[in-house]
Formats: sequence, C-alpha cells, structure tokens
Amino acid sequence: MRKLILMLISVINIYSSSAQKYTDQYIKDASKVAKSWLSDINNKKYDNAYYLLSKEVKAITKQDNWIGFVNSEMNEFGDLKSREVTQIFFQSKIEGMEDGFYVVIDYDVNYELTEDHTEKMILKQNDNSKWEILVFSYDFKSGE
Repeated sequence: MRKLILMLISVINIYSSSAQKYTDQYIKDASKVAKSWLSDINNKKYDNAYYLLSKEVKAITKQDNWIGFVNSEMNEFGDLKSREVTQIFFQSKIEGMEDGFYVVIDYDVNYELTEDHTEKMILKQNDNSKWEILVFSYDFKSGE
C-alpha cells in the first residue's frame, strides 16, 4: 500500500510539473505575440496589428474602421514612454467565452498625453495553435 501511495504521488508530481511547463511556454509564446502587436501599434503598423487580431474581432470590425479608430486613439495618447507588465497568467476558461487557451496580460503604461494609463490584453490560441489578440482594453486619465 505504501508503494502504491508513493507511486501515485510521483505520477501526480510528474503531471503537475509537465502542466506547469506547458503553461509557462504558453505564457512565453503569447507574450512575444503581445509585444510584437503592441510594437506594431506604437509604430503605426496598423495593417500588421490587424492581421494578429482574432477571427472573432475581425468578424465584427472592418480593417479600415479598426485602423481609423486605433490611429485616432494613438494620437490622443501621444508617444509611448514606457510599458511594464504588472500581471500575466494563463487560463483555460474565461466567462462568456468557449474553453480554450488564454493568456491575460496587464500593463502599466506611460504615454506622453495620458496619466494613470493601464492596458489589458487577452490572447487566445486559435485552431492552428497560433496566438491572436482577442481583447485589448485600456483606461487612463487625460494628461492635459
């Protein structure tokens, strides 16, 4: 009986560390996509950024409309001074969405024309195991 319990504990530990390894890799891969997407936004490469949006977002937002909106918002923010990740985590379930692989990233951001600026991004892994931007939201006070 003791051997069975030890074996069971060993198996649980192996699966637990394996799951953590995959979770860490998901976070790392999604972070790279998020960083690239934000760089495209801040460098006015809006066509590239639109390409990385999820099919759900593209289904409700035409490219020209999305680019016009983002360009307008970025002009209101001014130049990016800094962006720091404050929280990042993996989830398999998000309320109101189908089960899947999601990475949530929160940022503290310093733009030229805003104060107390925060951003939140939710990335979703698509059917081809590629990370896409599902949600991007922000909150700030006008700095003027």
